[in-house]
Amino acid sequence: MGLAKKERFGMKLLSALSLLPLALFASETPPDHEILLVVGAAGEESFVEGFAKAAEQWKEAAKAAKAKIDILGLNEKTEAENTDRESIQQWIRNLDTISPIPAWIVYIGHGTHNRQSTALNLKGPDLDAITLSEWLDPFDRSIIFIHGGSASSPFISQLSAPNRIIISATRSGDEINYARFGERFAAVIGSFQGDVDQDGQVSLLEAFQTASQSVETFYKESGRIVTEHALIDDNGDGYGTPADWFRGTRVVKKAEDNREPDGFRASQIALIPSEQERSLTPEQREARNVLELQIEMLRKRKSEMPETEYYDELEKILTQLAEIYLAREIVVEADSKIGQKDS
Repeated sequence: MGLAKKERFGMKLLSALSLLPLALFASETPPDHEILLVVGAAGEESFVEGFAKAAEQWKEAAKAAKAKIDILGLNEKTEAENTDRESIQQWIRNLDTISPIPAWIVYIGHGTHNRQSTALNLKGPDLDAITLSEWLDPFDRSIIFIHGGSASSPFISQLSAPNRIIISATRSGDEINYARFGERFAAVIGSFQGDVDQDGQVSLLEAFQTASQSVETFYKESGRIVTEHALIDDNGDGYGTPADWFRGTRVVKKAEDNREPDGFRASQIALIPSEQERSLTPEQREARNVLELQIEMLRKRKSEMPETEYYDELEKILTQLAEIYLAREIVVEADSKIGQKDS
């Protein structure tokens, strides 16, 4: 190997080593996700069991994912305790505003909507979309908000921002009937039945698609008129995309105004990661996701660029991706050697 090549390799190796996870030297590994699960007011006794079952499925999924989860709304409050609305605000206040770990707020329950506001129907005072948006405004980290209940789509326009994924059970605030999407989503997120691309994990996009298909099948088999149409927004434009716009993980339809489609960011995040994904730290995943998004945007500009410029830019991004995976291989080898010494 020539001197120049050795120098280039050395620089790449140093860069890769800088990505080594702190977990190698720490006594406790931080969680990959932080989740707040909010169970709303059931309203009728017939909804209690379904909400409780969905909450248990999220709890099991979080355990499998080694995620930190807090659950509100299942237990009765005493007068001395905070309301669920206050507890949500406190949970958000306790979060780091900048972190490579995604923060999830998942709502199981009913929603309300009128000309003045759209809200989560909580036990105690409700929480409207505008207020929740204000609470989340300081955050630069990835935020995932899933509203599985009725009248949920106005939360998309209120909460949408870069580095956020918003999923709603409905496409309109006027879809006010009981929505089944949230409970179907809970059943999918902890399983592998929605692994469309067979990569060993179910991404947020795949879970959204699978739950949407399950809801559609329910209405079709029961001969009912469909009263809910789920949407996903992950590009920060405030417009959701329905599940039938996707084939696999790729968008196959276009909006009339040619706005950017959703789905790419959601395809990068899975609650329960594959073994390959687990070998990356949250910092490495975040860096990898940014680079993959750069490749996606570069491909869309390919026809407008000189060929040499396109491939030069692509090579730069791929080199940075290679450094991340090189660092991962170093970590795996180091972990293996540590294990051999301990045994």
